[in-house]
Amino acid sequence: MTAATFAAGGFGTAHAALKSPDDVKTALRLMMQVTNDFDRQITRKTFPRLPHENEEFKEATDALTKAIAGEPNAFKAKVGGEVTKARALAQKIADESGAGQEATLRADHGQMLKAVNAVFDNFPADLRPDPNVQPGRPAPKAT
Repeated sequence: MTAATFAAGGFGTAHAALKSPDDVKTALRLMMQVTNDFDRQITRKTFPRLPHENEEFKEATDALTKAIAGEPNAFKAKVGGEVTKARALAQKIADESGAGQEATLRADHGQMLKAVNAVFDNFPADLRPDPNVQPGRPAPKAT
């Protein structure tokens, strides 16, 4: 597969084109876990924890940026732009956490989740985390 095909997103389900697929998979999993942690903190109304979650989200996105550092520039630029949007929304949630407005935080989290999914869409399905799997628990069985 050529770099141009990879950069255009034509990698299908194979991730051999990625130089560090395991690192990418780990970073994406961490992003999902922290995104879910934001949701839990909002649900529990533990709003003072949201700035901490934002810091963890930054660490996860830094790990993703590092994992794709050797990839084609067009791909890094596309993913990087989407990561920047997701980080900005996570920061917005952290900044608004002090007001304790659950409805606002919930709406912002919905936008953040869309931005995280836009990041995930750049990677093969076999590298993306299953949003239904909770850390430390097995995946749900197919029916």
